Amino acid sequence: MDRYITLAVIVLAACSSDQPPASTTKAKVRVTGIPDENPTELQRRHAPLVAHLATALDADVTFVPVTDYGAAVQALAAGKVDFAWLGGFTHVQSRRLAKAIPLVMRDIDRDFKSVFIAHKDAAIASPADLRGKRFAFGSKSSTSGHLMPRHFLSTTHKLDAAKDFAAPPVFSGAHDATAKIVESGKVDAGALNKQVWDRMVKDGAVDTNKVDVIWTTPGYVDYVWTARHDVSADLRKAFVDAMLTLDPDNADHKTVLSLQGGHRYVPASPSDFDAIEAVGLSTGLLK
Repeated sequence: MDRYITLAVIVLAACSSDQPPASTTKAKVRVTGIPDENPTELQRRHAPLVAHLATALDADVTFVPVTDYGAAVQALAAGKVDFAWLGGFTHVQSRRLAKAIPLVMRDIDRDFKSVFIAHKDAAIASPADLRGKRFAFGSKSSTSGHLMPRHFLSTTHKLDAAKDFAAPPVFSGAHDATAKIVESGKVDAGALNKQVWDRMVKDGAVDTNKVDVIWTTPGYVDYVWTARHDVSADLRKAFVDAMLTLDPDNADHKTVLSLQGGHRYVPASPSDFDAIEAVGLSTGLLK
């Protein structure tokens, strides 16, 4: 009998040793953001947030760079990323294309603004003086660098961007690039995200002896963290919780928030972007 018991123990031990160990592989979460500034600045700005999300979600979080605004929308629609930092206009594009879901936005994104800037040698004191001048927008899909400035040119200043400049407007591709081509004199004026302009002035990245702000737009809703429509409800909730609990009184959290440009994150809902969609349709930029 003892011989059979010993044999059974050996067999059970062998079977037990064949069982794979419990998986310790973390979930993989991919995030991206529209390239509204140069890639180096974008990576710097998102690195602390990626680290925060990795801890909060207990996941392997990767930032996936994209080449342009449209690529961010396509990456979300194609399932290549799970969450994307989009502008209001690219969010609307992504929800129309792929039913993307808005999650959270910075407190400043509920009242965002653009600035119109002009080279001091161009004799432009206000938007009324832009007629017949050379003008630059940012990306064609930028909310604060194209859509809303174009909208305000038309509705507030009665200027048609397709007809009233000296030539068709230049699209620089990014906010900081707009500031630099105005500074260089390649164009007379341009429009960009006020937050980027303020940071460039603070950092000495633009020569204010050459460039002036000539007008600041009214506020509108802009940037938002957006989820792919088929990301699980649990993961979406965990992401939202990770963002809403960022506390400016916590030193690590303050670093994340300062690089993201806000004081806190607040919930976002689809209806927040209905006005942006209406502007996109009225300008013909959204089909």
